[in-house]
Amino acid sequence: LSQTINPGVLSTDIRNSSNVVVNNPTFSMAAKTVSFSQQTSTGTFGDNQNRIYVENPGAANNGWTLTLNALQPGSGEWRSAGSDTYKYNANATVNPSAGTITPVIGSGTGVLKNAATAFSGSNPVRLMTASASADKVWAGYITGIGLTQAIPASQPAGTYTLPMVQTVTAI
Repeated sequence: LSQTINPGVLSTDIRNSSNVVVNNPTFSMAAKTVSFSQQTSTGTFGDNQNRIYVENPGAANNGWTLTLNALQPGSGEWRSAGSDTYKYNANATVNPSAGTITPVIGSGTGVLKNAATAFSGSNPVRLMTASASADKVWAGYITGIGLTQAIPASQPAGTYTLPMVQTVTAI
């Protein structure tokens, strides 16, 4: 007898508490009032109904990294329906260390939250990193990632959006 078990595909998505993929998820920052001074808005990336999920079914034996970046890295902007904009780059910080990793399959050994990092240039921000010591078959999620965004003084009122992309990459 011979049996071959092939590795699956390393993947990431956003899932609700029933483990169903959430299509076009949104995450909100705290609302602010127009101000003549720069101000800061905060938010959370990943909650119980929008879990930042990773599956490694044996596809990344040396580890993996989960990152977040703007859809247009470095040049993307917050944009309102009225076409007002402001920069996220160098003004937005992501803090995975404030979050919680929950393994669903495998243990938490070797899977770490990354430190708070501001977006800089076209570089993504690392959310989680799994080392080679992490379980080769692992699935789980992170919730409670802190977000901070500086809003320029006298920014016009509006509802602004910034499309983002999360990516998981084998090391």
